[in-house]
Amino acid sequence: MQTYHKMPLEDLCSLVLATCRSFVKEFPMNDIAADAIERGTLRRALETLAARAGLLERENSDIDLLSAVLERELERETLGSFHVFSGRNDPEVGAVGDVREVRDLTDRGDRIEEQLRTLRLLGHMRDVCRARLDARQLMFGR
Repeated sequence: MQTYHKMPLEDLCSLVLATCRSFVKEFPMNDIAADAIERGTLRRALETLAARAGLLERENSDIDLLSAVLERELERETLGSFHVFSGRNDPEVGAVGDVREVRDLTDRGDRIEEQLRTLRLLGHMRDVCRARLDARQLMFGR
């Protein structure tokens, strides 16, 4: 994730815009929205995201809204959970590593989880981009 701090600002802005537009294009609106009111709210958030990637705003209300809806749907697609060991078996001391709990999801849940991961990455990229734009404006007084 350090690469976003080091890449040229123009490249980072382009990456944020492209990622936003791709996310919006792939967002499963008809499968996610609970009713017409929620669909309209989501559509407005997605249109803003596609147009300017939210770079001109100072808050993350669009990403917060989309995340909340995706997390709600992810809960509905959770079948249960199981434990996964990540590590190695040391002959002298035994198992060395971590055990973590993993959600057991439906196919739809897997797609929603991927959308949620993309959205979180997008939020991080956008935060870095905004900070760099603010720093540039502060330094050069534009």
